[in-house]
Amino acid sequence: MINENNFDMWIAIAFCFLPIIPLLIIAYISHRSKSKVKEQVPGAVAGVTRWVPSDKNVPFHKIAWFQFALVWLVLGSIFFFGLLWPDHHDVWFEPVIK
Repeated sequence: MINENNFDMWIAIAFCFLPIIPLLIIAYISHRSKSKVKEQVPGAVAGVTRWVPSDKNVPFHKIAWFQFALVWLVLGSIFFFGLLWPDHHDVWFEPVIK
């Protein structure tokens, strides 16, 4: 039975894993919002470019928000399971005797 005084476990889980959800939502929105590409300005000197809308979507795995979510998942897992879990699992899941 889970100890009823283990609210710090839920705070740790929320800090380590919940921010991934909004990061993935932002990454999906960025993925679907088309991209802009640099184009040489016609008649201008070489190297003069401008940003123009493109019809292609950026691949989802190349979005920086998705990569940040992966980094957060890895570092959050290391922090939670490597540092918090070994020290507190006996307190978090101590049987409640009433």
